[in-house]
Amino acid sequence: MKSEKFLNFVFYVSLASSVLCYWLIGYYFDRFDSSYLIFSYVFTFFAYIAIMYCKISPLAILIIGLIFRLIFIISYPELSQDYYRFLWDGNLQLININPYLYAPNELIIKKNLFDSAIDLYRGMGELSNIHYSNYPPISQWIYFFTSFFSKSIIESVVILRCVIILFELGTFYTIYVILKYFNLPSSKVGWYFLNPLVIIELTGNLHGEGIMMFFFLLGTLFLYQKKIFQSSIIMALSIGTKLFTLIIIPLYYKKLKINKSLYYYVLMIIIFILLWLPYFNENIYKNYFQTINLWFNRFEFNASIYYLTREVGYYFKGYNIIREYGKILPFIVILAISFFTFFRKNNTFNSVIVNQLFLLSFYFLIATTIHPWYIISLITLCVFTPYFFPIIWSATIFISYSAYNLNGFNEQPKLLVFEYLIVFSFVLFEIIGGQNKIFKAFAKNPTPLK
Repeated sequence: MKSEKFLNFVFYVSLASSVLCYWLIGYYFDRFDSSYLIFSYVFTFFAYIAIMYCKISPLAILIIGLIFRLIFIISYPELSQDYYRFLWDGNLQLININPYLYAPNELIIKKNLFDSAIDLYRGMGELSNIHYSNYPPISQWIYFFTSFFSKSIIESVVILRCVIILFELGTFYTIYVILKYFNLPSSKVGWYFLNPLVIIELTGNLHGEGIMMFFFLLGTLFLYQKKIFQSSIIMALSIGTKLFTLIIIPLYYKKLKINKSLYYYVLMIIIFILLWLPYFNENIYKNYFQTINLWFNRFEFNASIYYLTREVGYYFKGYNIIREYGKILPFIVILAISFFTFFRKNNTFNSVIVNQLFLLSFYFLIATTIHPWYIISLITLCVFTPYFFPIIWSATIFISYSAYNLNGFNEQPKLLVFEYLIVFSFVLFEIIGGQNKIFKAFAKNPTPLK
């Protein structure tokens, strides 16, 4: 009886603390308030762990997760400038300008471009101003939809946020169905739906990884239900939202076998190409891949293995070797994809998902740029596996916001070491025999909350 009362106390305190912290993050802090921001996030993360310990039902998880998301409904995304570019691309399409053909600084010189042009241009920042758009067609369609039904920036933000929440509800349902389909605990959906990083970066900061993962999960479910045609089309939509899906889709090859895989992947490629038709122009691919290339050989943020390699480069060559590293990185990724596709067991759902989790984790660990919202895909995948390290990473990666301050951008090496030391420690612990121990620990808690 005492343990049940204590459990109720922990649950309601965690719930109230989460509401307060999400409200502060949504309406009072921006990314320059890094100390307050990180403290609030840490508090929210421990509240999330406590709520999951209380073993609440999937329905309760759905209601609580939706409440947390609705807290952000009329807030500006203060932690990211990306939404300005989203709305810029959407507004360009309203005036029949292809967002892939011009960098913002090429268009801003035009008078009366559209009403909010100056505000969006200034808001997106100098780095975005000089580059072409790198968001695939499905994302562009969503930005167009958002801009079409709004007359101001805040209206656009609210509409885009509602769209993302709807996809999040779809993701919740799809995860729940997959868990049931493969006889996994349905309550594990909470590890995704109540995760603070997922809530803040998707609903709060309006990033598209949640939409990408909805299509990916739905495509995966169709695949295992032997709906090959539907799965192929849905997977193309996932790639058409964010390109990360391209890294892990090849792992279905062994499951499909040669004949079906040929049909599956060819159809997927055809659909993906068709998605680009509304934007077709001979300069699109040149501009698009020029921007994508920057992620390999110019941009740097919150990296791990790359930063260590860069220091070695400084020692031996005396300069930043990112360009040389960027030329090698695609080949390393292709080799990793080939290894996980052809030399790992991918005949069961569990083996495929685990290999997808480790392949994508490997890519993020060697990449030059890792923004917090990138690892939402890992959080999604880990729900179906025995591995807990992506949940831990979702806690430590928020430290990367410490790089933003009023004096400019300055990453803190000691904090990066702290972040990745914890992540690598948990990866090692789970690989050498600790897998499923953390998830099982939560399954052995006291009587479920009533």
